Amino acid sequence: MNKRALLSSLICRPGIHPVMAGISNRRYVRILAYHRVLDIDEQTYPFDCELISASVRDFERQMEHVCSRYRVVTFADLEEYEQNNERIPENTLIITFDDGYADNYEQAFPILERYGLKAVFFLSTDYIGTDTPFWFERLAYLVKKGMVDTSRLDLGPCAGIAGKWRDHRGVLPQEGLYHAVIRLPNRDRLRLLRQIEEGMPPLPKDEAALVRPLTWDQVREMADHGMEIGSHTRSHLILGNGSPKEVAQELEVSRRTIEEQISRPVRAVSYPIASYDFAINPLVIKLVQLAGYRFGVGYTSGPVRRLTRERYQLKRLKIERYVSFDRFRAKLLFPGLFA
Repeated sequence: MNKRALLSSLICRPGIHPVMAGISNRRYVRILAYHRVLDIDEQTYPFDCELISASVRDFERQMEHVCSRYRVVTFADLEEYEQNNERIPENTLIITFDDGYADNYEQAFPILERYGLKAVFFLSTDYIGTDTPFWFERLAYLVKKGMVDTSRLDLGPCAGIAGKWRDHRGVLPQEGLYHAVIRLPNRDRLRLLRQIEEGMPPLPKDEAALVRPLTWDQVREMADHGMEIGSHTRSHLILGNGSPKEVAQELEVSRRTIEEQISRPVRAVSYPIASYDFAINPLVIKLVQLAGYRFGVGYTSGPVRRLTRERYQLKRLKIERYVSFDRFRAKLLFPGLFA
């Protein structure tokens, strides 16, 4: 057991947790970052296991805890506090999901409803209502199945980065290929994905179902039940790697598409793959503002300390499937320490 795991278990002991709750910073806004809620066998799962944030059982336990101790709001609520010059309540927390997987509706939504909780779902709109897997899931599948000869790929300006991951045979593992691809300028990323796709068969239906995106009917139902819908761009473009024209189009079209589908305003955008400094830059933030968004959410770990100052680079608390329940509770109590 490492030091943080030991500390979290101590903090969460029955007699100690209430005392710790009393001294934690209740003025911070905590934003939880999820991708998927799903039960999988990691040994046989053919897609990216790292996008599974929690099992169904763990997610329910987490939401039960959140429901009992935190004031769960959406970005619409934050905007209303601002407009009314009201102070944000103590222990405010936002639950978010990135991408737009069908399991958000099938697994997470019923649990949220059961506990009377709201959440924000950030959608990559080009995929919603289709059977097309997200580009990064398709890439993970092809590499894990051994269908890509990574030694022959032209990685252009990221060949040097990829070289650090290659083995003695020149083979690039899934993680190394991913780290190279996400750093490519968008035109080079699209070129490389086309190169990889040449001659590849479609996914078997039973496996494609594992990464199926939401339908618009599901999105509308969630919105009708108080869930907030935000943008995650159109195509899951890494905004810092796109041209100004590409970025503006991704932001504007995705927002307009969601608003047309759900007849509600879109206030927030989540930046794809925003745990890396190349994914967001001052130009991206300016274009987000020009596109009419009121909030921009990254993937850098930590609490929100000053909403007005941080509103376009909001930090979140990443929730991972291998995090213990004690660590989850400690992370919410002391987000600066356990982020």
